[in-house]
Amino acid sequence: MGGRATEEIRDAIRDHGPITFAEFMERALYGPGGFFQGIPVGTRGDFITSPHVHPVFGELLASGIRELHILLGRPKPLRIAEVGAGDGTLARQLIGALGGLELDYRAVEIGAGALEALTAIEAVRPERELEAPADVIVANELLDNLPFRLIRNGREVRIALEGDAFVEVLVAPEDELTQQAAEPGEQIVPVGVLAFVDRLAETMTRGYALLIDYGGVGTTGGPVHGYRDHRVVEDVVADPGTTDITSGVDFGRIAAHARACGLTAYPSIAQHDALLALGFEDWFRAELSRQHDLLEARVGLEAVRVWSGRSRASILIDPAALGRLRWLLLATPGLPAPGWLGAAQ
Repeated sequence: MGGRATEEIRDAIRDHGPITFAEFMERALYGPGGFFQGIPVGTRGDFITSPHVHPVFGELLASGIRELHILLGRPKPLRIAEVGAGDGTLARQLIGALGGLELDYRAVEIGAGALEALTAIEAVRPERELEAPADVIVANELLDNLPFRLIRNGREVRIALEGDAFVEVLVAPEDELTQQAAEPGEQIVPVGVLAFVDRLAETMTRGYALLIDYGGVGTTGGPVHGYRDHRVVEDVVADPGTTDITSGVDFGRIAAHARACGLTAYPSIAQHDALLALGFEDWFRAELSRQHDLLEARVGLEAVRVWSGRSRASILIDPAALGRLRWLLLATPGLPAPGWLGAAQ
């Protein structure tokens, strides 16, 4: 049983023994037959992100990017690189909301399905890797899917075969994991995230990077899990290639690593606070006023659509929903913090 990703992982284990959880993730998510070779994001996919909930997310994020553009000295074109661009929903929103600015918009993806979808968007340049130069880099819900190693009660989790089934085995941690292995419980070692921050430091000569994801400060904020058909999956090793694999990220650790790489890392903020600082309440009131006007004009169906849109958009700032996402802004040395960041704090 199993698809191509399953067979690739079985071959790797037969070749060099039990593999790290990071290697399992890399192959299950991004390798041949992997989960992200299709387009799992969206209402017809396995999970949704903020841009799919309501386009006001992209509009407000674009307002934040406009201020970054000013702080950078209004470069022409403004070179934006969106990493993990998925089906292009956020790209469309940002390009539309940044009308009037000359843009060079690159959408970075490795999945064949996503690259095909991005190719169809006018004014977007699909690329497989993040390359310099870039003025603003955006990564929305990317970090939680980057490969990580896993430690449980002082032992490293590796994936082995028992017959044809994948099973977890615990081994003595390698030297570089010894310090983290001394901590109790389950520990995430975010090797993929740290490598991504290294890449950001190499790519940005002068610019900002905005990282948006689930997690906490000093904690990952939750156990390893997956998503399939908009439902949580607890056994993420059973059928690789068919299930998302994710865990929240420790923004404190990311910020510390970014500083070690020579970047400025501003304090992370909740999406609830970020979107309010960027004008969510003004937009919400304007939509409510438009709804009342439509009702008075007896355009009831359109009024219901506006009401429905406001209801969906409220999920973006709900602390129990997408409002709990965190935003971390990184910058090259010497660049100031934008006003919206200070307002959010």
